[in-house]
Amino acid sequence: MYRDDILPYRRVADNKVRKKISIDLFSFRHLLLLLSALLVSRVVMLKALMPFGVAFLVAAYSILNRFETFLVSIFVALGYVLSFQNYLSYSHVVTVLALMIFIPFLSENKKIYKFAILAFIINILVNIAFRFYVNLDILPYDIIVSIFESFIMVSSAYIFSYGIPLYFNKQSRKLFSKEEIICFILALSLVVSGLWDINIYGFSLKNVISMLVVICFGYSEGASMGAAVGVTMGVVSGISDPSMAVNLGIFGFSGLIAGVFKDYNKFIVAVSFVIATAMLSFYSLGSITLNNVFLEAMIASSIFMIMPTKKFKKLTSSLDGDKKIIELQKSYIEKVKGLMEIRLSSMSSTLYDISSILQENIENELSKKQEINSLVEKIADRVCANCDCKSICWGKELYYTYDSIVEMLRLIEKKGMLSVMEMPESMRRKCIRPTEIMKQSIHLLEIMRLNNRWRKKLINSRMILSEQIKGISSIIESMVKETSNSIVFRNDVEEEIAVELDKAGLEFDNIVALKNGREKYEITFYRKPCRGKNLCVKEFERAVSRALGMKMVVDGSGCRIDENKTMCQFRLIEAESFSLVTAVAKASKEKVSGDTYYFGNIGEGRYMIALSDGMGSGRAANMESNTTIALLEKLMEAGFERNTAIKAINSVLVLRSCDESFATVDMGLIDLYSGIGEFIKIGAAPTFIKSGREVEVIKSSALPVGILDDIDIESHIVEFRSGDMIVMVSDGMVDCNDELKEKWIIKALKEFDSGNPKDVADYLLNKAKEFYGNNIKDDMTVIVSKIWKIS
Repeated sequence: MYRDDILPYRRVADNKVRKKISIDLFSFRHLLLLLSALLVSRVVMLKALMPFGVAFLVAAYSILNRFETFLVSIFVALGYVLSFQNYLSYSHVVTVLALMIFIPFLSENKKIYKFAILAFIINILVNIAFRFYVNLDILPYDIIVSIFESFIMVSSAYIFSYGIPLYFNKQSRKLFSKEEIICFILALSLVVSGLWDINIYGFSLKNVISMLVVICFGYSEGASMGAAVGVTMGVVSGISDPSMAVNLGIFGFSGLIAGVFKDYNKFIVAVSFVIATAMLSFYSLGSITLNNVFLEAMIASSIFMIMPTKKFKKLTSSLDGDKKIIELQKSYIEKVKGLMEIRLSSMSSTLYDISSILQENIENELSKKQEINSLVEKIADRVCANCDCKSICWGKELYYTYDSIVEMLRLIEKKGMLSVMEMPESMRRKCIRPTEIMKQSIHLLEIMRLNNRWRKKLINSRMILSEQIKGISSIIESMVKETSNSIVFRNDVEEEIAVELDKAGLEFDNIVALKNGREKYEITFYRKPCRGKNLCVKEFERAVSRALGMKMVVDGSGCRIDENKTMCQFRLIEAESFSLVTAVAKASKEKVSGDTYYFGNIGEGRYMIALSDGMGSGRAANMESNTTIALLEKLMEAGFERNTAIKAINSVLVLRSCDESFATVDMGLIDLYSGIGEFIKIGAAPTFIKSGREVEVIKSSALPVGILDDIDIESHIVEFRSGDMIVMVSDGMVDCNDELKEKWIIKALKEFDSGNPKDVADYLLNKAKEFYGNNIKDDMTVIVSKIWKIS
């Protein structure tokens, strides 16, 4: 439905990129990567820890190929040397060199934890060795510090592994999760921290770049992101600076102010940022250092002003996950919903009008007076037209003759046949053709009876058709209400799923996420066919389940590929909480059983068990029960409300045959999410619910369908527990013992202890055969379903 206009996502991941040496090795992206490796290595924590260079190398190994990783390791080692921290720098250079030796011997399976564990061990050993070399002794403090630094190194490696791909990886990404954005900011902060000792004309290069980053994020993402980035830059970039607490407050507050004015132009944002920085710096640092901070803020704001606006739009588009496109998609979907509501409402109104037209003037068609007048005229035309007494009977004595014929017809209708001597006295005394008028009256009256019978059946058909059209009108109207009120499209969920699929390298063209009327997620995907690889089950199920935090499965319809085989559509739904397994045992009186059954999932987390017993036995009974079950299955799967479905089946059985025919309906609908079942019984035998050792009986006194034009529908609600059994039987099972009826089934269920539905069904059927002996008098069917909760 949305294929032509809303295909906002397309993700293609090519894992082969990682196995090739970069052709464009000295591109801006790679130069920035190498520069970041150098700067991160220069960061010093607590004047004794330098874990970030090794962490950066570990993360780079999990993303880049071996040749690129060697280049990164060289720049990491160079960064340690340029930090000028004496033995502390050299110990980490040795750690990097040791890791470089191991890289060629590691497998291509780039699991980050393997390289991280190796770096963890080497870093501890090298640090302890260097401390022993310097101090000629090993203290517990030295061991603890080495282990602590290694833990920070491993943690930072995971942060870098999320942050590096955003700008340094060659794969083109457009959607990023919140975790990736946060990790990128942390990585960027650590890179900036590597400038801790570089000043230009007395201005700190680290502070200028930090302020530029804060104001950019505040302008593009708003107050919350500006404050968050400001706090992050203040904390992380201040690791090597004793004034970290002051920077944290200045950067956080200034980023907040810049984000507040994001809806104005860049000049207003820049001015507000400078004023906020100067104001907080004055209260925190005093007037002595105010000039430096103020000028650094001015420099950062000036750079911000000359940066092209398109860069900010590109940044916003990446960080927001195509927010603009998603908003357009949402608007389009709302338009489609509105158009569907208008058309469906119009269709519903038209069907209702047709139903009303069919019901008009039905009573007038059976007017008795009009029928009698027509019958008397036909008798007069056939008998009296050439009679010599016509002028007397139908001239002078018109009303007398009319009343006499009507009286004669009344007697014929009462007795069926009349002789000439039983004619009314007025007719016998005056009519000169008594035998002929009697014969024609009996003949025409019988024809009228037949016509009336068929006319009445036609009128009943019209009324039933009218009711069904009205029912369809109500269904369409309810669909309109459900679509407009119950179905909620979840664009935020689509964004989360798209990010997860993008990370997994799964390609798709479009995604539609919604919550249906039952508050359950339905995720529909449109993508190129996978040519039998079953990606929907193998990959998409796992990825979407991770994104939503709940188990999602492909619905029963599976993949639907268009005629051109260019687009595959499949849907994921929430996994059900309950499951059922069903077994059947049956025996028939004749070759063909009059019992028909159905069990299975009918969509939207509903499971149906249905049993129908046709009148009598054999093929005729089978036709009635088979029609009932077939229609019930189709109507329920199509989403019809169960009352409407049963009434439609009743109408079909009433209309399909002139003879008397009927069938019972025994239906159970189980909600596989809540474990609540509803049972509808129309002329059916009792249903038994076995829970542990207890057996509950569900009965109904309603007549079978196909007898009356209108039927009563009763329902019974049952809340199931894991391990409960549902036992449905046909009349033949109950009637096999005229004295005990259903009591023998209750006793048998209590006595027979088995959790296998097939064993229970066979046991009950064999017991019923024992009661019948060698003479089965009616068809017998047993359906046993066991329900359990899925862990």
